[in-house]
Amino acid sequence: MFSKCLTKLAKFDKRFTENLLIRTLFDAFKKVVPLVIINVYLRLAVKLIFDPSAIVPAIFRIHFRMPIFFQSILALVSAFDYLILALVAALWTKSYLEAKLDDLGFTKDELLPVLVNFALALFYGFSTYSNNSQGAMYLIFVLLLTYLSNLTYIYLTKWTKGKLDDFGFAYLFWGAAIMAVVSWIYSSIPSQVSQGSYNGFFSMGFFSHWFGLAITAFLTPVVFVLGFAIPTDLTTTATDLTQVNANLNEVYQSVMATLPYPQNPYSVLTTSAMIGGAGSTLALTVCLLFLKRRRLRRLGLWSLVPGVFDSNRILAYGLPLFFRPLMVVPMMLASTYGALMTSFFIKLHVLRPTVFTVPNGTPRLLLSFLASQTPYDALLITFLIMVGSILIFWPFIKALEKEEEHA
Repeated sequence: MFSKCLTKLAKFDKRFTENLLIRTLFDAFKKVVPLVIINVYLRLAVKLIFDPSAIVPAIFRIHFRMPIFFQSILALVSAFDYLILALVAALWTKSYLEAKLDDLGFTKDELLPVLVNFALALFYGFSTYSNNSQGAMYLIFVLLLTYLSNLTYIYLTKWTKGKLDDFGFAYLFWGAAIMAVVSWIYSSIPSQVSQGSYNGFFSMGFFSHWFGLAITAFLTPVVFVLGFAIPTDLTTTATDLTQVNANLNEVYQSVMATLPYPQNPYSVLTTSAMIGGAGSTLALTVCLLFLKRRRLRRLGLWSLVPGVFDSNRILAYGLPLFFRPLMVVPMMLASTYGALMTSFFIKLHVLRPTVFTVPNGTPRLLLSFLASQTPYDALLITFLIMVGSILIFWPFIKALEKEEEHA
């Protein structure tokens, strides 16, 4: 039964990725992978070393008194994020329009739409970035508007039968109109959406029960794969949620107190459903290391260290994970499995919930060990979650390898 379902999913994935729109998008993703690798390791150094509350200064008791330098390098890394996004938009525009216009029998210079979409993606960064915290990156926003921009260019070319000059007044007016409309859309994005924090929402009672956390664990990879930003309350060790504060107050009053909210996003989702990033993708990284195909093994090696520190951006662009039916299923299963396992052992009182604050950059592999009152039990359960997640990912990643061999 499972084998038949996996075969059908792999066939659907193959048909989906052979579509011109998706194929050219995936090509654009893969072309920026070297830049993504540089960006991820640079961000990792900032996160682990230069952040005033990072884990390396906390362990070695080093204090970097360079707030201006830290803010400058943080702004540089954030600008790098948006530059990569703009390059994806530009590369996708060029390859898609080139192929589409060729199919329609038109020969055009795609430089103008490439420049327009590149500029619009950069403007998205300018409109969402904040000095206080990095803006949440919604890949889907940029790609959707890039696609609509490309469609208008194609329809204008078809309507005029390709007779207009590539940089004539008509196309320049088209570019100006597109930039004005899209710029207005980007500038209208609410600050709550652009910053990606939903503290009040995740503090609701629904997220203090296993079913609410299981649903969240199941849906989070879907949100990620579709190109939406994961709420920062799940991607960081957010200890300012109402449930976490209530638990911590109880512990301060009595070390082994009965906690009012044993199951909450911090004690369940952050510690088990987000190991390696959204979808528990550290297990996916481990699977890549044992494949025969050299490209996939190399991708696993590059993403191993960032994966340990919960970044899966290299995989997201390199496999890719974005908009990939074959990858979203194991991500949902592994994420839900981790959340249910942790909830189950908390319910049995085998595992004490994570309650304590840890330095920024602490791997989620060790989060429950460092922030729970039952560290060794937590370490064992994390090991079981990792083993189970690897077993979940293995057949899917083998199907992906087989698909690449026959591409």
